[in-house]
Amino acid sequence: MIPFRSLIITLILAFYSNINYAVDNPPSSKMMISEALYALIKLTPQEKDATLELYRLANDQFIWLKNEETKVALLLLANAAEQGLKSNDYQSQWLSAQWDHLKTIPFPSLHQQALFDTTLTHNLLHYYSDVRYGRIKPSRANSKFTYSKDPIELAQKIWNAIQKSTLIQLGQQFEPTLSFYHNLKKALHNYQKAIKDFPKIAFKFKKPLKIGQKDPQVIKLRRLLITLADFVSIKEISLSVLNSQLYDKPLSEAIKRFQKRHRLKATGRVSKQTVRALNFPLTKRLEKIELGLERFRWVPRYDEDQLIFVNIPSFRLWAFNSLTDKKVKPLTIRVVVGKASRHKTPTFSSKMKYLVFRPYWGIPYSILKNEVFPGMKRDANYLTNRNMELIGNRVRQRPGSRNALGLVKFIFPNKYSIYLHDTPSKSLFRRTRRDFSHGCVRVSKPATLAAYLLKWKTSRVKRAMNRGSGGRRQNLEKEIPVILFYSTALALENSSVTFLNDVYGRDAKLIRLLKKKVKRI
Repeated sequence: MIPFRSLIITLILAFYSNINYAVDNPPSSKMMISEALYALIKLTPQEKDATLELYRLANDQFIWLKNEETKVALLLLANAAEQGLKSNDYQSQWLSAQWDHLKTIPFPSLHQQALFDTTLTHNLLHYYSDVRYGRIKPSRANSKFTYSKDPIELAQKIWNAIQKSTLIQLGQQFEPTLSFYHNLKKALHNYQKAIKDFPKIAFKFKKPLKIGQKDPQVIKLRRLLITLADFVSIKEISLSVLNSQLYDKPLSEAIKRFQKRHRLKATGRVSKQTVRALNFPLTKRLEKIELGLERFRWVPRYDEDQLIFVNIPSFRLWAFNSLTDKKVKPLTIRVVVGKASRHKTPTFSSKMKYLVFRPYWGIPYSILKNEVFPGMKRDANYLTNRNMELIGNRVRQRPGSRNALGLVKFIFPNKYSIYLHDTPSKSLFRRTRRDFSHGCVRVSKPATLAAYLLKWKTSRVKRAMNRGSGGRRQNLEKEIPVILFYSTALALENSSVTFLNDVYGRDAKLIRLLKKKVKRI
């Protein structure tokens, strides 16, 4: 039998372990709380480092049971969709229900308290990690972006935010800084609202709709395009116009913007192709936006105000001379990227350091093996006809207008031997789909880009491209970040999102990976 005195002590300790949590508890009760917490932490080893650090900062006691920030943390997880994430990935419903339950029972058990506290900690760590780094590793989705996670730093930042009541602001700090990301996030909210307000969309127009015609469906069409931000301004739309069946000029202009976003001819008429785009499930559009947000989270953060951004499905390059001054518009240039069949351009980031005018082309071994050597066997003049020369056991192409790299190349050192360059094959830039290269990125306006980056006059750049010996190197004043990116949804300005063809077929794989809900910190 248990001695009466020992029984009284045991009951007292049990009582103290179930009230007032960890604030005024005696040392023995604090030890019981600590043991309960660490017993549960051991069940999730993949989160061990970050979780242990967070509880170390909390002196091995409960974090959430007497904390005003608990409501904020639960709200963040419940509203994960605002970040393009899934609240179910963070046990949001269970946590909210358990929190309500703990508040209604007078003496919750130590296990109940510890289970709620550690579960909220784990999931909040997951949430912030997903916002900062993405839900999966880039390498699993054919991306070469690299970064190093720091679980200890993550835990310390969360702890500081708890103490300062700044959990919401912390999430904003973890978000990517690129305007492309924030524009896409605005589009996310527009499409989420559209899905809620327009659960079923099935426009049926007997013939193309033109300005001046009337149709009952126009009311719904106008409201949908307002929600999707295809109107430049909705302040001028009165209630009478909002409920009008007349297909007017403002609505036609909104249709033009919708058509441009979906890569259709911007006629302003509601054609069969436009109706198909309007009726395409909004949930599928939303999914593409969420994939874009995930991919942006993989991109390393840069402090520089200049940036070169290439989105492969867009077949375009944007060169920013100022990311902070929104009045300074970026230079936009058409590009050719790697072939989808064999030579996909990798997605990664580096820093551009210099340009080379009138470059030699050191032909890669794969091209030598598959193209040059067979050509030399067929034709003794193969090298001469292509302005090539044999140097030892290497083959290179001499500088000049026929050089495959054109008259200038832009170097940002990387292990993939990828760079931007000019090309003699100018006609390819007129095509809509432009994946023709062996992996490098060809630019349609190399002189314009070089002048923009070097801050030279275009005439000076052209002289350097057309005169002098080969291989002249010109360093940039300062290194400029280069991001080679892949997203089939891109918002260039505000929330106007453009949907693009999945030229490399990568969306389906990323969707599958995200559905597996792989969580790592």
